[in-house]
Amino acid sequence: MELNKIYKLAISFISILLLITLIGCSNSDTSGTENGKSDTEQTIEDPQAGGTLNVAFAAEPDTIDWMYTGASSTRDIGWHIFETLFALDKNYETKPMIAEGYEVNDDRTVYTISIREGVKFHDGSTVTAEDVAASIDRWRKVSSVGKIASQYIESVKATELTIEIELNEVYNSLLVDMSAPKSALMIIPAEIAESAGEQPLKPDQLIGTGPFKFEKWDRGNEIVLTKFEDYSARTEEDWGGLTGKKVAYFDQINFKIVKDPQVVVNGLKTNLYDYGQSIPPDLYTVVESTPTIDPVTYINGYSIITPDKSEAPFDDLKVRQALNYALDKKTIAQAAYGNEKFYSFDGALFVPEQTKLYSEKGTDMYLAYNTNKAKDLLEQSDYNGKPIKIMYANNYDDYKNISEVVKQQLEAVGFKVELVPYEWATYLEKWADPANWDLVVIGWSTRFSPNELGMLSLDTSSSGWYQSERWENLIAQYSNVTTDAERKEILGEMNQTVYDELPFVKIANESTLDIKSTKVKDYDSWIGQRFWNTWKSDK
Repeated sequence: MELNKIYKLAISFISILLLITLIGCSNSDTSGTENGKSDTEQTIEDPQAGGTLNVAFAAEPDTIDWMYTGASSTRDIGWHIFETLFALDKNYETKPMIAEGYEVNDDRTVYTISIREGVKFHDGSTVTAEDVAASIDRWRKVSSVGKIASQYIESVKATELTIEIELNEVYNSLLVDMSAPKSALMIIPAEIAESAGEQPLKPDQLIGTGPFKFEKWDRGNEIVLTKFEDYSARTEEDWGGLTGKKVAYFDQINFKIVKDPQVVVNGLKTNLYDYGQSIPPDLYTVVESTPTIDPVTYINGYSIITPDKSEAPFDDLKVRQALNYALDKKTIAQAAYGNEKFYSFDGALFVPEQTKLYSEKGTDMYLAYNTNKAKDLLEQSDYNGKPIKIMYANNYDDYKNISEVVKQQLEAVGFKVELVPYEWATYLEKWADPANWDLVVIGWSTRFSPNELGMLSLDTSSSGWYQSERWENLIAQYSNVTTDAERKEILGEMNQTVYDELPFVKIANESTLDIKSTKVKDYDSWIGQRFWNTWKSDK
């Protein structure tokens, strides 16, 4: 939701499909096409270079440091500026990006990674092994994915254009972690990585290798990127996703902060904007009936409610069980999304499209709506009748709608409830302190590995300070699987653990609705806004 919408939301452990930072999923997915058209139906015009793309962006990020957070608002801008050693292709498979290739020794404890020669940073310098090693060192400290991988890394050595990573034990998820599109292992100059340390990058430190470079940030108004003329492109045209050949056709991209979706739709109609993000599903019919606008949909994780498990009342499992039984998720989803094209019901940690990550085992309690059981459990619990605070970001109608219906349903079984709305940036700030909330409503954009599931990152605000030896053991087991059968077995047990311990309550899978001008050509959303390899026609 890709957190379409954490650590500002954030996370991490990829595998083969993704998030996200903070969103949803459904059966309709037109990523890779324009308005659902096949390749043969799309434009036959030659790409036009130049011009400016104006993007109406729904939520201003706290930072553009793609390593520091898993928030989708950071990701969707950051991956234009920065690139990773390895990245996911259009089929969610791990492929090299800044890396040229790699070798693994016989006992799978030493990875030798070669780096592409001549890859340029935006400051004109060339990527070296020292830059990569320094980036890995920072990733191990600040990234939710990197922190997990770091437990297995014994040493990182840089030699010419080669990195040698020695592990203290077998960790088969290393390359998957390195290609995570959340809290990413983006490669930055060593001097910047070392000076930034564990703090988010400042604007003058936003130096990457991507097809666009950071130009300026007028807070509250817009973030401007410009074309990187010396971009070092790969040559693989069919990889897609976050790797392969990237061409920056636009001279400039303006990410304009526009929080009112009706303003976004009107702006597309009047050519004020070329692309609009996060449009409420109830505007779909308006979008579909406007000849100059194409709807763009893509899977984007799911919405959840996370309890604060560090203190009463949700430190009591019986109260969390009462919460799950009290919620009629079908009613909640209908109120939140309206149009059934944009939500679906599935209790698994990953979505069916993620074939290697999906298992429906262990999800029997997903739709366990039973108000009588909820009332009984609440009476048996230590809940003392004190109002619980549901916190949500009021920038998003779905969060607001979910919160309002949840309040009604919880009050019906005996909870007292107070709604606590905040603007997005304040909401993220408040999230860090358990005194501010008892339940958080949030959307998590698509994830690609159990390590990336930020709502389950142990002892963090994003997971509501979840503590679980069982989950920790499952993560360790998953890192060493060698067969699909083993993977599926552990994924089923992971699902079961969530419903046994209830660190969060899943509402529904979501699909995001974005919109674009029909003049924007060859656009492929994949799992978020990406504006390389796309261009704007003057027709």
